[in-house]
Amino acid sequence: ARTVGRVALAVARFSTLGNAGPDLLAKYSFEPATTTNKGTIMDVTLRHFFTLEPHMRALGITEATGRDLIDSTVTKALAFPYSYMVVHKASGKIVGVRLMSAAERQNMDEPLNFDIGKLDESCLIFLSILYNLYKDFWRLRPEAQKVLCREMTFVHSDHQRQGIAQHLVHLGLDFDKQEESGIDGIMSEASSFANQKLLAKNGYEELEASKKKEYIRSNGEPVVFHDATSSVKLVYLNLQKP
Repeated sequence: ARTVGRVALAVARFSTLGNAGPDLLAKYSFEPATTTNKGTIMDVTLRHFFTLEPHMRALGITEATGRDLIDSTVTKALAFPYSYMVVHKASGKIVGVRLMSAAERQNMDEPLNFDIGKLDESCLIFLSILYNLYKDFWRLRPEAQKVLCREMTFVHSDHQRQGIAQHLVHLGLDFDKQEESGIDGIMSEASSFANQKLLAKNGYEELEASKKKEYIRSNGEPVVFHDATSSVKLVYLNLQKP
């Protein structure tokens, strides 16, 4: 287990080196995202995320029904200095984001910052899956006290397959400084098959996954995915040296 941990961390550390090719950096700028960027990030996410993210598509969550979920995610992430946005230089438009927050065991029961009573069944199914995995994380990793949380990674369909998502994985993170500041690791509830593959390639360990029974609607109909996605996977990168 120690050998696996060392290899995973070595792989992850390599991905922090910012090894994007010159073509990528010539076309895009990767800029820290702050609260001043919330409006623009909300706009691009609401217009494009729901048609691309597998769980959103399968559950039928739309801009109208999922706004509160997205607003909560963006607001939470931008309160921390770990998020980035991708700007297409030619158009000046934001074409991708990586939203990341932090969480502590002592605050694991912190209440949600929106009214779940306003959510429809599809949103509640998705929220329940995420909440259950989040609670399970603290049970499965009892040594973890404070972690970074990958909230969302999104790249516009017109700009995919150019290495943007890979460059975003650990962009701006200094693992040694994170460890010194008390960060034990990075957790993610990866909701797309593509992101699950990406994180596995970068050293993340799968801890758990959502269950098939969680994808049954109240009328008995199952949720059907449109790609290879079949679950949300809870994955973790331990930053503590083995």
